[in-house]
Amino acid sequence: KADRILGFAQADGYGAAVGTYNWGSNLTICSNARQLLFAEELTGNTAYGDCAKDQLQYILGENALSYCYVTGYGSLYPVNAHHRPCIVTGKVMKGMVIGGPNQNLEDPFAKALLADAPPAKCYLDNNQSFSTNEVTIYWNSPFIYFLSSQM
Repeated sequence: KADRILGFAQADGYGAAVGTYNWGSNLTICSNARQLLFAEELTGNTAYGDCAKDQLQYILGENALSYCYVTGYGSLYPVNAHHRPCIVTGKVMKGMVIGGPNQNLEDPFAKALLADAPPAKCYLDNNQSFSTNEVTIYWNSPFIYFLSSQM
């Protein structure tokens, strides 16, 4: 599995460890990074660990849109997350990983604005784009695990 994940990263222009950019692609990237860290620990192959570290860079802004997909950090980050508490208050909370690019365009807002966008750029910072800009706890969990392993 780690070799397959490594292959995804090597085939992607920004090194993203995903085969397709689906709903919650940042969950996939963080989960795959975790798998790569396990593989490095088991085999000693540093290529897995290096690729895992590249996934952190992807989440933090080295991606096709230069977005830091963690709210409140970096010079460009989501400010209109599809997250009900943020919508009600009109302010984004810091530290939330959002779903990320979704080439399947699974909400009307994304369909209307991203029809011709390349897969890695199928993201909108708009709370109406729930299929690209949603926040969930289970998307944040592998990021926190992954981030803590880098300390």
